[in-house]
Amino acid sequence: MKQISAPLYATAIFFSRTGTGLFFFINTWIVIHLTGNAAGAAISLLIAVIPSIFLSMIIGSIADKFPAIKLVLSSEITRFLILFVYASLFITNHATPLLAYSVSFLMSICAEIQLMSWRVILAKHTSQENNFKLNALSVTSGQAGVVAGATCSGIFFVYLGAALTIYIASSAFLISSICVAYLASALHTPRPITKTKIDVLSSITYHLRSIRDGFQYITGQPNLIGYYLLILLNINILYMSNALLAPFVKGPLNLNAEAYGKIDAAYSIGAIAGGLIIVRLTRRLGALRITLLGLAILALSLFSFARSDAFLIAFCSYIGIGLGCQTSIVSLSRAQRITASELHGRSYATFNTITGCFGVLVFMLSTRFTTHEELRNIFEYQAIAVATVLLAIGCTKRFKNALRTEYSA
Repeated sequence: MKQISAPLYATAIFFSRTGTGLFFFINTWIVIHLTGNAAGAAISLLIAVIPSIFLSMIIGSIADKFPAIKLVLSSEITRFLILFVYASLFITNHATPLLAYSVSFLMSICAEIQLMSWRVILAKHTSQENNFKLNALSVTSGQAGVVAGATCSGIFFVYLGAALTIYIASSAFLISSICVAYLASALHTPRPITKTKIDVLSSITYHLRSIRDGFQYITGQPNLIGYYLLILLNINILYMSNALLAPFVKGPLNLNAEAYGKIDAAYSIGAIAGGLIIVRLTRRLGALRITLLGLAILALSLFSFARSDAFLIAFCSYIGIGLGCQTSIVSLSRAQRITASELHGRSYATFNTITGCFGVLVFMLSTRFTTHEELRNIFEYQAIAVATVLLAIGCTKRFKNALRTEYSA
């Protein structure tokens, strides 16, 4: 089995996430500037969720059939070109709200292709132990890229302007493309040349059938559903926390934008720390104990954040939220281990589609919480939900046995 170079993979993920962070920050300001309406930023975020809902299954099916590393390379090169053209149009005063929304949509499609394809690659081209390490590396290098992008975006915007910031984001995707190209050459397996006639109708029929097969496969795998539900829990908590963090900091905490940025960065600190230690701790304590410990930390951190009344408590609580959410690494690695090799893309695509639907629901619900007490209560409700899942796992013998199996040293 051809193995993925961890340093190249980490570099590719880092620069890809840096480019994403730079783009979404600057595009938010651009949309608000072009539309003159703060709601434009929310519209842009909702547009970014659409590919997860409507295209994940198709992308997953394609990633199962074609070389997934080439799909990753195509997505990175496409994002580089999209942002390069976008920046050029911005300089020439041809940028419009429709263009900004369109770029956001296209960038999200590319991000979806990259995410789905990497899931397939890590599952098919790595050993079980290396798969766990690379999933953890995805978090540490990805969150480091997010921090770098978020930190630099404001500085670049102030001193260089929007267009040059977009050019820099484009360059980040170019560097990522180069790393992925090297990985693609290492993973390349020559195939016999065959002449095939392309039949569009047959191709559509094939993908529809493969989507159906993927969905049927998941519904027949209780453990797989359990792992994905744990990931879904963490993702939805992250969605809700991100949506309500700014009003929480401004309202109940009565702090400024600088404090908001620091508390938001605290999640990345916790996530990076979790990604760095989770492989070693799982070897020592086992997947079951790590999952229960992570959920306990998450529940306590959410409750602490809900009751916080000062910056330091909120900051430390958000580190705990980032740390606790990294049980998703264990769940994802377990899901990849028990999924049939030819169905990795469609399996994760089904989950991703459901996640996208929940994301839209969460964003819509988050707009209904406005008072100080409501904002505190929603974080407490999330803590109760996590605690309930923690108790459910503790009382479910089947799932406890599934998680109890140790990772090989």
